[in-house]
Amino acid sequence: MKEKWNYILYLIWFAYLIVSAGLMFAHGFLLSRKSLNDVTECVPISDFGCDGWEKGNSTVACTDEEKIRRILSNPGSNIACAPVRSRVVFILVDALRYDFAEYDPGIKTPLPYQNRLPVIKEILDKWPERGRLYRFMADPPTTTFQRIKALVTGSLPTFVDASSNFAAIELHEDNIIDQVTKGGGKAVLLGDDTWSRLIPGKWLRSHALYSFHTWDLDTVDTEVDSKIYDELKKNDWDILVAHYLGVDHAGHRYGPNHQEMTRKLQETNVRIKKIVETLPSDVLLYIVGDHGMTETDSQEGKILDGDHGGESKAERTAALFAYRREGLGGDGSQLSVGTEVQQTDLAPTLSAALGRPPPAPSLGSVWLPVLPKMTLLNTLLHISNNLKQIRQYLIRYGEESQQIALDKLAHLINSTREQLDKAAYVETEQDLSIFMNDVRGLIENIRTVFREVWVEFDSLSMLRALLLLLLAIFFNWLITEGLPMEQIPLIFASSFVSSGWYAMAVCIGICYSAFHFELIEDLEHAIYLSTGLISGAIMCTLVIMHWDGISQRWYEGRSTFYERFSRGALTASAAVLVSNSYIIEEGAELSFLVLSALGLMAWYIGTIKALAVWVCCGVVLAVTRSYRGCREEQGDCWTDGESIPTGQATRAALVLALGSVAAVVAVARRHIGWRGYGVVLAGLFACAHWAVGWGTLGSPSRSRLLARGSWLILIAMFAMLWRKEGKGALLPLTVCSLLLYIGNTLVLGVSFAPTAALALVSGFLVLNIVSMLKSGGNSKFSLSTRCGSSVACVWALLASYYFYGTGHHATLGHVRWAPAFHAGDPNYLAIGTPVTAALVALDLFGIPLMFGAAVPLLALWGRNGASNVGPRTQLAAVFLLCLKFSMCFAIRVFASALSSTIHCRHLMIWGVFAPKLIFEYLTCCAALLGTVIGATLTTWHTSVQQRSS
Repeated sequence: MKEKWNYILYLIWFAYLIVSAGLMFAHGFLLSRKSLNDVTECVPISDFGCDGWEKGNSTVACTDEEKIRRILSNPGSNIACAPVRSRVVFILVDALRYDFAEYDPGIKTPLPYQNRLPVIKEILDKWPERGRLYRFMADPPTTTFQRIKALVTGSLPTFVDASSNFAAIELHEDNIIDQVTKGGGKAVLLGDDTWSRLIPGKWLRSHALYSFHTWDLDTVDTEVDSKIYDELKKNDWDILVAHYLGVDHAGHRYGPNHQEMTRKLQETNVRIKKIVETLPSDVLLYIVGDHGMTETDSQEGKILDGDHGGESKAERTAALFAYRREGLGGDGSQLSVGTEVQQTDLAPTLSAALGRPPPAPSLGSVWLPVLPKMTLLNTLLHISNNLKQIRQYLIRYGEESQQIALDKLAHLINSTREQLDKAAYVETEQDLSIFMNDVRGLIENIRTVFREVWVEFDSLSMLRALLLLLLAIFFNWLITEGLPMEQIPLIFASSFVSSGWYAMAVCIGICYSAFHFELIEDLEHAIYLSTGLISGAIMCTLVIMHWDGISQRWYEGRSTFYERFSRGALTASAAVLVSNSYIIEEGAELSFLVLSALGLMAWYIGTIKALAVWVCCGVVLAVTRSYRGCREEQGDCWTDGESIPTGQATRAALVLALGSVAAVVAVARRHIGWRGYGVVLAGLFACAHWAVGWGTLGSPSRSRLLARGSWLILIAMFAMLWRKEGKGALLPLTVCSLLLYIGNTLVLGVSFAPTAALALVSGFLVLNIVSMLKSGGNSKFSLSTRCGSSVACVWALLASYYFYGTGHHATLGHVRWAPAFHAGDPNYLAIGTPVTAALVALDLFGIPLMFGAAVPLLALWGRNGASNVGPRTQLAAVFLLCLKFSMCFAIRVFASALSSTIHCRHLMIWGVFAPKLIFEYLTCCAALLGTVIGATLTTWHTSVQQRSS
């Protein structure tokens, strides 16, 4: 019967409205800076005339020095290519934090990462004119993709680019490597393949390796070592890029405070010594870290977790070591060890060394102490080129974007012109030092202005998205809370849902036509806005048509105290998203609200059994506290975190994981018929996967093979769920929950697998409390109580809590990537990227997905469930519960979006509020998907007889 599928179509309709509004808000809120395709061009000195202009008076002979003086006296002249260039060896030691490179002889008992690079100290002491060591300050976010992009372009990274770190895409902005190749130079790449994906087709030779095996400490480093010394002996390249990953991977896997970090740093020390000995005398050597690592204190002492991605001092402070056998330049005020240098300064500095102009988007200044000693005129030429490039960028950016006020932009452009005018009057080293300080101050001021305004919030898109979210939530709240349950089947048997879909299809067609005839510019926004508004209008019409029944139900209805409290708890959980303190401690807050609401339900039921079940639920939630993740802002906290990866879990963790899966499978298999064999087999494969791969004597290849076997069984069992047996939907829904549970244990790994069992047990306990709720003898009236808002709110709060209860928290830097590789490397598959994304998403949001799929069980479970009423009432009850559950997550997304709007200029916007918005939105998507799966299973297995006309 078609009418029963209208319930599913409406849930999909609601999900579309929430997802589209979320995408519209993200488009307005998470915009990156305006990228320009400009390229900085330079004219060789030989092409300048004696008047300082290109193609000038060539009949008069003059020297390069005289030409440079003329160029400096003409601020409007073209950028001139530097007459002197050097070859550069650029070694990027991923995650080389500054204190890794320091050497303090006063430390008697160094930590595993301290005093492990003595070669740097030896060079600085023995040849102070040859070496420099600085603090290399990165801008957040500190993920590798953003760091490489910022290093080669000289620009500032943006928060939204963090999503590109997983699969780096080609860089279309001007950068150092492009400048080298355009000038006829050659570049060689060794190491991390992020470079080859970011800048493809520009390398004379490329020996790039896959960089995402964060547990592999040696493969990439060994391969680079096998090639770099031969490359150093060749002279057919201008820049050699070598990217080592071992230090970063040691930090991710073990943290800096581990003997493996000692080993990798000692290897780096030997490597630097050998490179310095092999390096030709005229070649510049730069050894830099792109970022640092996090540092977290705990009650156990200092624990270093080795992650990165945000804006803590430890993550942002990397090391920059420069060396040249023939000596480096700079004056005494710039030679202090530990001086802070911005990473944006690297691009113009490297460009100057290579004889090229700074890349077009660069906002850095030339750092003279790490360049060869130059004449006064050559130094001024580099500074002049730097100022001309930045002036041109200011002009072009003002033309393409209105982010910066015109008066402020004009002031910055005039300031650069003033400094260019001063260049011609610099005659002495003292004048140069004063001039250079003024230029650096000006460029730092320009950087500050761009940092303040570079996130271009599209206020109109954000307000439209908030409006669409509010309309969807408001009208669906009226439908679920106002319409009597007996009217729901009649409404969905009508043309209401089909009319909505037809109207949206017409809107999409009109939008495409308008876009084709260039009447609108943004097709995506037009579709989201038009379909959202027409959906709101249709829902409003439905509410108006049934307003009498809605108002009468509200007048006669009397909600219980636990019902009002549960709604208040959900509202409170959404309202506190405005506070960064509550976001940081949200796990504890959600646990408290869930237990409080369940306690009132148990008190209302008033039986010893209900109170005992509530106590058991409290015990389960208390145990999950041991697995909750720890944020940097939380200070002292205990976590089982990523310091115990799947492959190196303790024996106790392995026993807990095996025991939890075995217990769940053993209890469940007796109650699910023939499907129990498949669940048992999948569970056995999962346990064997951990056991075979555990410890140093384990077999990773066989372990991965067993994991694949478990996934194949899970997929086959999920396909069998759609086999009709005429026994109702209760059993298929239970099996679906168990399958999702086993899938969650596989991606969570040994250390966190017990948390999935705890989530399953707590869900089972809540189901039993809900099944005890009574409201009278009428089964339909009792069913409406079980499908009330309080049940949906508690279930949604519990699903939200287990995001934290499984060891996660809402920060990008602590996303666990290991689940993507537990069954092998998906990147070798044709659909590797979707598989990888799905596995990581299941690790993060698998529990909300499982709770979403189990929502119909809240209505069907127990003796007084919906299974005892007619199929139409049963489907109506499940639909209302699913819609209320979805609305709970929609409310939290709305609150998070509103919070981000309010705090868009808050100091913690990118550290707390924006990540929370992203994770809340993705959690909502997972819950909506689970709800659709659960409701579809229920509809598929519920037989509705066709009425005779």
